Order: sequence, then C-alpha cells, then structure tokens
Amino acid sequence: METIFEINYKNPIGNIDDELTPFQYALEELRRYADPEFYIKLKDDYRVHFYIYADITAFYEEIVKSVKRVKNNWTGKDDIWFCEQGSDFYFYYDIKDKGVELEYKKGPDVGIYNGKIPDMKLVIRKLEYVQVWETLFKELSTLIEEKLNKKINLPF
Repeated sequence: METIFEINYKNPIGNIDDELTPFQYALEELRRYADPEFYIKLKDDYRVHFYIYADITAFYEEIVKSVKRVKNNWTGKDDIWFCEQGSDFYFYYDIKDKGVELEYKKGPDVGIYNGKIPDMKLVIRKLEYVQVWETLFKELSTLIEEKLNKKINLPF
C-alpha cells in the first residue's frame, strides 16, 4: 500500500499584469474578508441587486467606460450586460445632451433578486448617473483600505 500526495499550486485570482486592474485584483482579495451587497434604486422603489464579486469585478471595464463617457459628454448608446451567476440583466444607456436614458431589461436567466423587477426606462441627470457609480467605488475603496490596508485609486 502506498500514499501519494500531490500539490498543484495555482494563483486563484489571476495575474494582476495580464488580467485584472489593481481595483479588480483588490476586490478579489477582499472576497476573503467581506461580502458587500450593492443596490441601485430605480423608479417605484425597485432595487437592482448586484453581486460585488461577480457583477462589479467581471463588468468593471464596461461600468468605468460608461461613467467616463458620461463625464466626457460623449453622446450615444451602449449597454452593460450583467450575466454572471444568475444576474442576466442589461443596463442599456443612451447618453444625450441633458441626461442619460437608462433602460433595465431582464434576460431569460435573470436571478431571483432581479427577476421581480419589471423592464423599465428612466431618464436621469448625468451627474446622478456618475454619482451612483462613484458612491459604489468609493465605498469599495474604503473597504479595501480598511481590510487590506491598500490605497486603490478610483478608476474615474
């Protein structure tokens, strides 16, 4: 009889240089210490639930791109498809001169939290759109600093 013990080492959060921004990398490190929840309140008290690690880490670039576009007065349409771990919903945004037309639309595999929210459109001020995302990233940055003792610059 024989015992065989093999160890296969891996880096579970990827290589910071190749795959993740410093903010995303810090979020992955934060996963060991906290499980924050984030909601965006739409009209009629409907709240869209975001999984910080699946939604915000995975779609970080798309969120940052949309905020930068609004801040830089870009005009046009695009979307962010949140499709990780049962989220399956879209934020379609149309940046216009005076504001942002935001549409929430469920996908066929939308999860339990967001499945109860009807598809809807709303128009918000540009400043409000930016502030919603900035608030989230500031809160996460503070949490990263408290738990990991790391100062991470905001992406926008």
